[in-house]
Amino acid sequence: MPDGRRVYFKQIRRVRLPATCAGCRFNNDTDCHEGFYGVRLYRDRRGDYQVGVCIQRMDLCRPLDDFLRSGLPEEIRQLRQQEHDQLTTSSR
Repeated sequence: MPDGRRVYFKQIRRVRLPATCAGCRFNNDTDCHEGFYGVRLYRDRRGDYQVGVCIQRMDLCRPLDDFLRSGLPEEIRQLRQQEHDQLTTSSR
């Protein structure tokens, strides 16, 4: 802005986890509006933490330790690295 303030915005893009979302029945332009936004941490009735990757698929939630031992963290890291590479390459 002329007074030196910065303007930020959020751009909604079609983001899907390559393996996790591939066979999902919601993985289409009509049913999956948000796509993969990030991990969500929930607390279940027993007080245990559950990690979710989709707001529409609560069946994908898993206990924190199971999530950490699964392939999901690496799938997310690879996706974010790919996005970073694409965004930084296209902005040059």
